[in-house]
This record gives sequence, C-alpha cells and structure tokens, in this order.
Amino acid sequence: MVTDSEARQIYQSSIHFDGLNICAFSPTIFAAWRTGGIDGVSVTCGLWEGFRDSIANVVQWKKWFEEHSTQIVQAHTVRDIRSAKLANKTAVLLSWQNTAGIEDKLDYLRVFRDLGVRKMQLTYNTQNYSGAGYTELRDSGLTGFGREVVGEMAKLGIVCDLSHVGPQTSKDVIEYAPAGKPPCFSHILPSGLKEHPRNKSDELIKLIGAKGGFVGLSQFGPHMEKGNESTVDDYVEALDYVIELIGEDQVGIGSDSSEGHGRPSDFMAWCNKDKGYARRLTPWGSQKVVKPLGPLAEREELASAMARAGWSEEKMIKVLGQYLSTHSMNGKATNLD
Repeated sequence: MVTDSEARQIYQSSIHFDGLNICAFSPTIFAAWRTGGIDGVSVTCGLWEGFRDSIANVVQWKKWFEEHSTQIVQAHTVRDIRSAKLANKTAVLLSWQNTAGIEDKLDYLRVFRDLGVRKMQLTYNTQNYSGAGYTELRDSGLTGFGREVVGEMAKLGIVCDLSHVGPQTSKDVIEYAPAGKPPCFSHILPSGLKEHPRNKSDELIKLIGAKGGFVGLSQFGPHMEKGNESTVDDYVEALDYVIELIGEDQVGIGSDSSEGHGRPSDFMAWCNKDKGYARRLTPWGSQKVVKPLGPLAEREELASAMARAGWSEEKMIKVLGQYLSTHSMNGKATNLD
C-alpha cells in the first residue's frame, strides 16, 4: 500500500496511456494532457466520415503535429510513447471509432495505416459492411467482408477495437482474430456492475482477456454502477472488478474524455445519430453525463484514488500504462510494432 504523496510520485514517473479521447482537440487540450501527465493518448479522428473526410481529419492532425511539436508527437509504435515521456510530450495515436473511412475498399486500410491510423473500431453503434454495433436492431455478427477487414487489419498492424460493437459481432471477432493479434475494448464498462447494452459482459471480457487483448475502462457516468453519482473511487472499484476477471496486466484506462464538447452541441448530436444525421441512437447528445475522472489536467487525482483503494506500486504502474513490452500497449498485446 502506498501513501498519497508516494502515489503522486509514482504517477509522475510512470507512463500514463489513455486508451480513448474524443475531445474538442486544440492547443488547450494538448496543454491539459501535459498538465495532467498524460503521456500517450488514442484520439478519435474518424467516426461517421467516409474516405475523403477521413483523409481531411488526418491532414488536420499532421498540421497539429507540426504546429505544436513542443507538446505532441504522433505515435506509430510503443517506442514513440516512451520517447514522448522522456521529452515531456504526449504521444498521440490516431484512431477511428468506425471503419466507415475505408468505405468498401480493403486496400484503403493500408493507406490509413501508412498515415498512422493504428487503431480502428470495427463499427460505431450501428451496422456497417463488417458487422453490427450495440444499438443495431439485430446484431448480425461478423460479416464475410468483416472477416477480411479483421484479417487485413491484423496483417497491417492495426488494432481492432470492439468497444461500441454488438455482443455477437464482438464474440465473432475475438474468436476469429489471428493468434497474437488480439482485438481490444479501448473504452468500456462491465455489465457485471451495471447491466446496459453498451457495457460488456463478464463472458466477453474474459474471452478477450484469454486472447491477450487490452481492456480500457471508460468513465461514462450513466453506465457506471452509481450512474452520475459515481466518483473517481467508484472508477477504481470498476478497474478492480475487471482486474479480478482478467488480471492487472491487461487492464488500463480508456477515459472516453470528451472535454471541450458541450451537451447539447452540434458535435454531440452528430455523434449520437445513425450515420451522423438519421435516427437518434442514444440520448447522450443532450442529457447530463458525469465523468468522474474529472478534467484531463487533473488526471493525477486517479493515482490518489488508487492509493486509497490500497493498490501496490506495481499494480498502479501496470494499469497507468508503463508496463510496456516491445509488442504491447499498456502491458497488453497489440498489433503495434
């Protein structure tokens, strides 16, 4: 067990990787990452967009990497995250929350991999060419084309995320994924603590854990056991719940921070409609959502909560993200080189 001051020192010296942010990205957010000691972060740079707009999103990030090189650097490998820590920068992993950007062209996966998009969620909430999201009327499972997408992603070194994917499609992907190339749940909560279609069952968490996949926990208040009354201590309890299922080596942080976006806002309305414009999928574009980890700049408070829960230094370091092997992210096997 560590003291509060010791926990803060551990946090400051450790690598902290956040498995998902969907913020209003700007120099203000980049500064908040540095203030909060967030050394690596997977950022959403694609959701409903097709090929052309997905390219535009990547171009914007390339400009930011150039213009704000004292704060951020693009992450292509886990070595880039380590290097960013030493340079007091945040390593940014470009990610999608949908494979809409490849449209129906497998070859486009290679183009975006080469541009640095190294993690893609198979589908966001609804049906696409590859499978079904969790809000779809019927979870059809992994499609034939989806099998080709999953196989090609594994070959190219693109991590397949299943956070918003339906349970049958998720199960199919986990079972189909090649050995040594597991998918991940980058930002989820366990349905064992609160039953909700967006949360993942103990069965699926154990299944992805058995494949060696990373599980990052979201801080989405409405989907936590105490709802919007949840605190950072409740978040640590959720971490412990999942650790009990698959062990501390494969569990980390996937905050799903949306800092800078209002509720309601045009952006949130776009996120929460099918394809960005059709039927409303969830009420969270306008309803209250508490995120108990708080502002990005105050992320160090998580370390204090870990100390209050009686965590050891080793456990803290692993879950925060420093336990990195040559072919892993946050100590969990991934497709990143």
